[in-house]
Amino acid sequence: MDRDPAEQGKPRQRSEVVLRPALTDPRLLAPVWQVWIEGGEPVGPVSADQIARGLRAGKVPSDARIKRDADTFWSDLLDQEEIVSALKAVSAESEPPPPPSVLASLATPQYLVWVDGSDPVGPVSADQIARGIRAGKVPPDASIQRVGELFATGVLEEPEVITALKQL
Repeated sequence: MDRDPAEQGKPRQRSEVVLRPALTDPRLLAPVWQVWIEGGEPVGPVSADQIARGLRAGKVPSDARIKRDADTFWSDLLDQEEIVSALKAVSAESEPPPPPSVLASLATPQYLVWVDGSDPVGPVSADQIARGIRAGKVPPDASIQRVGELFATGVLEEPEVITALKQL
């Protein structure tokens, strides 16, 4: 593509799109790992960065086994320092926490929790519900209803509960 004559002699400006921060350790980007999940075929070669992103996305289970191409034995994924370093780097890129106004609403008691065969509990906050789910006290098939509203919804269908779960 030819440059505009008026632009001749002026230095060109470079534009770059940075999709994610660069990892400081080039070893994390080298595709040297095989990943194996029990009952499946090994996948690879892949990089530590790809494995870490797969872990964060839920596509690689934390109990997967890995080895370098030259290794004889498989090892636990999280026993490898390079994988842990890559996971830390990927986690640092995660989305920022919600704004304070959202965090405040998560702590406001505004829900009734319904579990089959029992009376409703509440009012409770989205944060309390999330902690109850994590502790196994609130089943994932429970229903919740905002105080003053007519209809209930599944506990895992409420965006504020999902946000509270992510904050734990």
